Amino acid sequence: MYHGEVDIMYWEWILGVLYVCLIYVWFARRKRSMIKQAPEYRFYIWGLFAKLVGGVAFCLIYFYYYRGGDTTMYFYSGVAMRNLALQDPLEYLSQMFGDNSLQAHSVYTMRTGKPFQYMFLDDRTFTVLRITSLLAMVTFNSYLISTLLMASLSFFGVWACYRTFVSYFPQLAGPLATGFLFMPSSVFWGSAILKDTITFSAVCWWVHAVDEVFFKRRRVVAKLIVMALSGIFMIAIKPYIFMVLLPATLAWVMFFRVSAIRSSLIKFVVLPVSLVTVVGGSLFILDRMGDSLGKFALDGALESLTVTQKDLSNKEAYSENSFDVGELDGTWLSVVSKFHVAVNATLFRPYIWECNNFAMYLSGLENTWVLAMALLALLRAGPRFFLRCIGGVPILLMAAGFALLFAFVCGISTPNFGALVRFKIPMVPFFISTMFIIVYLARIKRALKRRNLRFDLREFRMGTGHVKDIVDAVGQARDRRDSAPAAASA
Repeated sequence: MYHGEVDIMYWEWILGVLYVCLIYVWFARRKRSMIKQAPEYRFYIWGLFAKLVGGVAFCLIYFYYYRGGDTTMYFYSGVAMRNLALQDPLEYLSQMFGDNSLQAHSVYTMRTGKPFQYMFLDDRTFTVLRITSLLAMVTFNSYLISTLLMASLSFFGVWACYRTFVSYFPQLAGPLATGFLFMPSSVFWGSAILKDTITFSAVCWWVHAVDEVFFKRRRVVAKLIVMALSGIFMIAIKPYIFMVLLPATLAWVMFFRVSAIRSSLIKFVVLPVSLVTVVGGSLFILDRMGDSLGKFALDGALESLTVTQKDLSNKEAYSENSFDVGELDGTWLSVVSKFHVAVNATLFRPYIWECNNFAMYLSGLENTWVLAMALLALLRAGPRFFLRCIGGVPILLMAAGFALLFAFVCGISTPNFGALVRFKIPMVPFFISTMFIIVYLARIKRALKRRNLRFDLREFRMGTGHVKDIVDAVGQARDRRDSAPAAASA
C-alpha cells in the first residue's frame, strides 16, 4: 500500500554488472599493490565475490520465493526517507539524528512513500532505515544495487578481522579464510540489507581495532574512532552482541598480561584477581550503560530473555523448525543450567535428520562440517591441550570466549532454527578459526615431541608469526636446546 508492486527491473541488472566490474577493478589494483607484502591478499577478490554472490542469492530468494520480508521492508522504508530528503532536507536531517517519533512519521505522504511504522518507531530497526536511506541516495532506489553496495561495504570489516588473525597465524591464511570469508551462513545472511550484516561487520571492526590499539599499538587514534563507531552500531542495533563482546575483550586484554607471567605462584595469585576484574568491570560498564541497552539492560535482561524465548518457541507462528531448551522459571540459575543445551543447538543444530526443507538441509550440512571440525580439534589436541591453548593464547581466549558465550545467548533466547542460523553469524568465524588454530598448535607440539624437543605454549601466545612453518619451529626449538648447555657452561 505504500510502495506499489516492486520488482528487480532489467536496468538494475545492467547497472549491477557495471558496478561489479568497477569494484573488481578497484579491488584488483588493491590486491596487486599488497600481495607481495601480505600473501593473504590472494583471497581478497574471492572473499569479495563471495559476499556479492551471497547478496544476489539473498535478493533472488527473498524477492521471488518468499515474496518479501524484513529486508525489503528495511529498504523501501529507507527509500521513503530518501524521498523525504529531496522534499524536506531539514526534516530528513532531524530524523537522521534520531527523531523517529510518531509525529515525525506523520510528515510522510503518499508522494514520498511511508516507512513501515513498526520499523520506524523502533529505535533498533530505525537505525537500519537511516543507513538504507543513504544507500538509496546513490543507487537510484535499486534494491539489488543497494544490496551489492551493502555487501561490499560490510566486507571491509570482515577482511580487517581476517587479517588480524592472519597476523598472528600467517601459516593458516587459507583455513582462516574459510572461517571468515567463505562460511555459507555468514556469506548469505551477512551480505544483505539486514541488521545482521551491519552488526557482523561491526563485531569484526571492533576486534581488529582492539588488536591495533592494545597489542600492535598502531594508528591508535584512528582505531579508537573505529572502536567507538563499531560499539555505537552494535548498541544501536543489537545491544546483546556488545554485552557479550565486551567481557571477551576485557579478558583478551587482561589475560594477555597474565599469560606473560612465568612464575606459576604469581600467576596463581594474579589469575583470580584478573577474573574478578573482568567480570566486575563488565558488569559495572554494562550497568552504567543501562539506558543505551534498553530492554537488554542488566536489570531487565532476564525478563526479556524469557519473553523472547517463549515467543520464538511458538510453533504456530514459527512452524515446526524449533527446538526445546527446557523451561525457564525466571531465575538466572535456570538460564545457566541450559548452557550446554543452548551452545550445542547454536553450534551444531539443526542436525541433518532434523531438516525438513532445502534451506535447513544447507544449514544442516554446514553444521555437520562444523561438528566434524570441532571433534577433529578435540581429538588432535586432546581435552587438556585444547583448554591450555584457549587459556594460554590471548586471542584464542577472546575468540573462544566470545563464540561460546554468544552461542549460549543465541541458543537460550532463540529456540527457532530459522532465526538461529541468522542470529549466530557473528560467532561463526571466531569458533571455526579457534578450531583451526588449535589443530595447528597440536601439530607443532607433536612434531617437537617426535624429536624429543620441548613444546612451550608461552612461545606461541602471540601466535606463530615468528616461525615460517612447523619445520622452522622444530629448528628453533632444537637451537634453543643446543644453546642452553653452552650458556650454562659459559
